[in-house]
Amino acid sequence: MAEENGTDIATETAHPMQAESGVIINAAQVQSIDIGKGFTRVKTDTGWRIQMNAQARVTINFSTSMRKFETTLMPNDVIERDGDDLMLLRNQPAEAYRAQRGTSPLARSAERPLIPDPPTERTI
Repeated sequence: MAEENGTDIATETAHPMQAESGVIINAAQVQSIDIGKGFTRVKTDTGWRIQMNAQARVTINFSTSMRKFETTLMPNDVIERDGDDLMLLRNQPAEAYRAQRGTSPLARSAERPLIPDPPTERTI
């Protein structure tokens, strides 16, 4: 959309996205975001918007502590920074994403003992 003086106005904020589920994080606490696969990033008036092109594991690392938030996002899900808010907007209900969670390395191999066997004693 163009104003009378000829400057363009960003239309990203004019069309709110309706999401089935989501997470809102204080953007000031975010140190980095690691996205495992392809995405498209667009600047907006109040931040930026990342749209996922494929299913990908996303890790958000916090600068205020040693915590991190990990989740799987599907194609067309959005990560959006709007001022002080970082929003993860999902196209499906939260239950659909719970099935996509990865398992911890400790849970993957129940056959391997966590503590090795003690060495056997030998007599000479």
